[in-house]
Amino acid sequence: MDTDFQSKLLQILLFMPGFLLSLSVHESAHGYVAYKFGDDTAKKLGRITLNPFPHMTLIGTVILPIIGLFNGFLFGWGKPVPVDYRKLKNSKRDAMFVAAAGPASNFILAFFFAGLIHFYVPNMIHLVPEYLSIDQAKLLMGLLVQFLILNLALCFFNLIPIEPLDGGKIIYGLLPLKLANKFEKFTARFGFLLIIVLIFSGGLYYVLWPPIQIMTALLIGSLQIPTQFAP
Repeated sequence: MDTDFQSKLLQILLFMPGFLLSLSVHESAHGYVAYKFGDDTAKKLGRITLNPFPHMTLIGTVILPIIGLFNGFLFGWGKPVPVDYRKLKNSKRDAMFVAAAGPASNFILAFFFAGLIHFYVPNMIHLVPEYLSIDQAKLLMGLLVQFLILNLALCFFNLIPIEPLDGGKIIYGLLPLKLANKFEKFTARFGFLLIIVLIFSGGLYYVLWPPIQIMTALLIGSLQIPTQFAP
């Protein structure tokens, strides 16, 4: 088997658990906040769970991410959590909090992985050679950084103020009702097209990468990696 193919396959096998966890946390957060505001739809359907299977779609969660990892451009999604806005106590306001819960959960997960990195880096030298080889230590470090960046990307991508992304619902909840309705009509008509244009024009890179870089630098930029573990 080709060495490069084996390397990519290993990368996919190691990356997918963190990817599935991040999507599961994101979707469960939507369902949990909806439940707290009066809508039990997601709870009844078993969607408030870290089990990834209820949140997966064949194309968005399996096929496209695997193709993306092979091609160097990761793109995917989970099955959206159903929300019955009629059951929310204040549909306009509460829908905003339900939408914000997903990106917020990924932001919290990014802090979690940053914490693991801060714990791991000073202790790497004690793990090698007793438990890990230097290559394994580097691989684990790389995975933790990948999961940190993944969750920042999921957070900032979903905060783009275009429906059907979470950012669109957040903007709708913040705007006065008349203006919010106009905004919703516009994004319902053109939102998906705008997202496609952002992705295939390369504009998404310029939208996402600056805040990801800033937050990554704030979270782990001050860490001093021991010389033998540096790339």
